[in-house]
Amino acid sequence: MKPALIGAAILAVLACPLAAQAPNGHVQSTTAVKLDITAKPSLARSAKISADSAYTIARSRAEWGDVSSAKLETIDGRLDYRVQVIHGNKRESEVVIDAMNGRVLDVKQHGGLKAAEVHHVENKKLENAKKDSAARHP
Repeated sequence: MKPALIGAAILAVLACPLAAQAPNGHVQSTTAVKLDITAKPSLARSAKISADSAYTIARSRAEWGDVSSAKLETIDGRLDYRVQVIHGNKRESEVVIDAMNGRVLDVKQHGGLKAAEVHHVENKKLENAKKDSAARHP
């Protein structure tokens, strides 16, 4: 591969998290999953980590499943992403990520009956998000 092409590819990858930041400072995602923001709007705009970056971090810590839902919320005075990741084997994970520095604060993986129940609900959310995204961007 040509060095210029490699350099362009690297820049594109590095720019992705920045592209997820809207000009008005709002955190947004380029994926189908809707980010539910429960934090105060002024605090939510101060997030240093984009929603897409939080999804990538969560997926890497949860065996590369599919992100089905996410929240940006204030927990103990800290701005955190709470990301649900579902796996093909009927398991699900919840990953909590600090929105200011991207540090993973907690990872919970569920199995058994609880995972099957949560997996079903989260899978429906993911399917609906994909349908909504396809309808908006035909």
